[in-house]
Amino acid sequence: MKSCFENKDIYVGIDVHKKRWVVTVRTYDLELKTFSMQPAAEELEKYLVNNYKDALLHIVYECCFSGFWIYDYFQGKGYDIIVTPTNRIYRDGSVVKTDKIDSRKLAFQHSRGLLREVKVPTIKIREYRSLFRIYDKEKMRLGQILRQVRSILEAKNHPLKWEKWNKEMIEKLRAVKFQEEIFNKKFTSLINEYDYVKEQIRDTEKRIEEISEEEELGERIKRIEKINGIGIVSAVRMVVYLFDIKGRFESGEKLVHYVGLTPGEHSSGEEIIRSRTGLVGNKQLRSIIIQLAWVAVRKDGSLLNKFERVYKKSGSKQKAIVAVARKLMMKVYTITEKEEDYVINIAA
Repeated sequence: MKSCFENKDIYVGIDVHKKRWVVTVRTYDLELKTFSMQPAAEELEKYLVNNYKDALLHIVYECCFSGFWIYDYFQGKGYDIIVTPTNRIYRDGSVVKTDKIDSRKLAFQHSRGLLREVKVPTIKIREYRSLFRIYDKEKMRLGQILRQVRSILEAKNHPLKWEKWNKEMIEKLRAVKFQEEIFNKKFTSLINEYDYVKEQIRDTEKRIEEISEEEELGERIKRIEKINGIGIVSAVRMVVYLFDIKGRFESGEKLVHYVGLTPGEHSSGEEIIRSRTGLVGNKQLRSIIIQLAWVAVRKDGSLLNKFERVYKKSGSKQKAIVAVARKLMMKVYTITEKEEDYVINIAA
């Protein structure tokens, strides 16, 4: 028996949460059903197949904490599914926000072709990115331990509080004894944790360096690493987050906008507010690019000239270094897309 939904376009919006999903099903003209369910892709597929047999299903959900496993499931089964950025959903100005409303907006806007699609990275790239998240957490914990130890030394007015942190300093800390043995044990435990985290960071850096030996990504990584001021870890990070596929960005401007280096302006009457726009991607990456710009500006005459021009005009070193970072990323984009080596002192 022929299904009444055969070859009919059905749009499915999923508002994803840990304990439940809110799903809206609609045609182009009419909302058919909105309901709440357990967070299970198999159950949703079963419902859609049973109730909308032979329909052309178009599924969408927001990029969120759940990552891409929902996409993997439906895409692997041959369904048309997209993941859309959270900040790209059209807001109608309503102050009321519920899961049901969000689900309905997703389905409606998807039916109108208004949603931008996230370019879902491969599972391999996702795991490489997870490696960097582990690495960043390890570095963060190392910094926390350093601050804890410094704080203890300063509170005790210990002479080592002025010492530079290095291997010799660590050995001296092992010999430090305080009045209470219970506290000594905890202080020793803190130093041992420092050694452990330090070793974990070295191990993670080794795994990251192994990525550069890959045939698919290795050439791009090595090309970016040749830029003065960019080390192997930063080069791998850039490729994994920005250049995992060739042609991901249509232009260098699209790239610098993505990493939040595009200047913006909001004017009202005589009031002008300037800020940055973009930052669609990883916030940590933008911070690292700024740090790299501070190194590269001292080694590349064209970047130095850019810094000096902007600094003289604005009087702000922060604005100047952001301009340098933008120029640096334009250069990175050019050498990656054209597969050319970086040339120092040449404008992008």
